[in-house]
Amino acid sequence: MNRLQYQIHEETMYIVSVNNDGSIESRVGETYGDSRRCQLTPNKVIERNCRNHSQNYIARKDLTKSLTNITSKIPVIVDLFGAYIYFCTNSDRVQENNWFNIKHIQAYWDNNGMTRIQFSNNEELEVDISYSSFNNQYLNALKLHYRFNQQKEKYQKKEMGMHFQYPALGRGESAQIHETIYHSYINYINGLQSRGGV
Repeated sequence: MNRLQYQIHEETMYIVSVNNDGSIESRVGETYGDSRRCQLTPNKVIERNCRNHSQNYIARKDLTKSLTNITSKIPVIVDLFGAYIYFCTNSDRVQENNWFNIKHIQAYWDNNGMTRIQFSNNEELEVDISYSSFNNQYLNALKLHYRFNQQKEKYQKKEMGMHFQYPALGRGESAQIHETIYHSYINYINGLQSRGGV
C-alpha cells in the first residue's frame, strides 16, 4: 500500500486515528493480515475514497441527511451501491476520528467507560467512546443502510413495472433490461444528490 493513500475495499473493517509524533495518521484494519498505516487522517481517507467512487464527501453526507434526517456525526455510503457504509465516533471536524464499516461489526460492549468492538474476523479493538454513543452511531448507520435499500427497492420495482409489461422475454432481452435498470438507478442516485433530497 502506498502510505499516502488507501483504497477502501470489501475487507476493510475500520480506519482509526493514530498519533505519529504530533501528526494524525490512520491505521487501517482488514479481515486478513496485519493492519496498515496511511499518512492521511481517517477523515481524508474517507473523503478520497468517496471521490474514487465518483462522488464527493459533502454529496455523500447530503444523501444521508435526505434519507435519514441525521445531522450530527453523519454516517456515509462511500460507494454508489451501498456496499461500504461507514460511521464515525466524532464530528468530521475532529482529526482524531475513527470510521467503522458497519458490515464488519460483530459485537461491541462497554469496557470501563470505553467501547470494545469485535469484528467479523474476531479481532478486538478498544475505542475511547462510551457504549451509548457508539451504539447510537451504529444504529444511525443501520438506519442509513435500511433507508437506502428501501429507496433502491422502491425504484427498482418502479423500473421493473415499466419494463416487464411484455411477457415472454428471451434471456438476452432480460439481461439487457437488468442492465438498463442498473444504469437508471445510478442516474437516480446522482439525481437525488443534485436535488439534495428524495
